[in-house]
Amino acid sequence: MTRMMSPDSETTDRTRALCSPVALAFVRIVMACRGVTEARARQIYLDYINGVRPEHAPAGFD
Repeated sequence: MTRMMSPDSETTDRTRALCSPVALAFVRIVMACRGVTEARARQIYLDYINGVRPEHAPAGFD
């Protein structure tokens, strides 16, 4: 059985992923250490949990 994706399901998944205490701590730490906005820190977290490789990472980063 396949799950029907509603237009808001991606937003809901992101909201759920970012509401944990660990995610909030990660976002705050990234904001403090890298000096980025909260929106950018949240995107960094989402990229991290989704396994997106940073552009500036060395080739052996995997």
